[in-house]
Amino acid sequence: MIRVWLQFPSLALKEAVAEALKAEGLEAAPHPLGAQVALVLVEREVPPPPPLPSLALLRENDQAPQTLKRGYRGYLYPDQGLDVLVKALKAVAQGEVWAERRKVAEALEEPPPHLTLREKEVAALAALGLSNKEIAKELGISEKTVKAHLTLVFQKLGIKRRSELTHVRFLS
Repeated sequence: MIRVWLQFPSLALKEAVAEALKAEGLEAAPHPLGAQVALVLVEREVPPPPPLPSLALLRENDQAPQTLKRGYRGYLYPDQGLDVLVKALKAVAQGEVWAERRKVAEALEEPPPHLTLREKEVAALAALGLSNKEIAKELGISEKTVKAHLTLVFQKLGIKRRSELTHVRFLS
């Protein structure tokens, strides 16, 4: 049985989807660490995916490339129905990608932003939870320089919060 973590803003909607999945032989997990795959309802902005293979439920077609760039393993639209949702969740749980080929091509056409070695180092340490002061000490640079590097990293990656750095896959 595949365990699915549901990241939905509404408890009623989350419960309804959990019941529908249960009827199809899938189980809603209460926490992402107990799940094999996540289903995230995307509202306006595409959030970072949870720390497991994730499928996004999108409202708009133009969100698809950004969803793939953010690290989701696939996406669906709400009007695609329960049968397609179950197939997509099973595919993503098995390591497959669930996306339209042309949207994958769009996501691949735009190269990932280029980070300098120093920007990668600063971002990786920030992703580990180090403060600017700790990063400065570790790298032998000033706190002001750390802030400058993080500002550039945030701009290049299109992120707004430090916590989003944990989901960036090409920092190493």
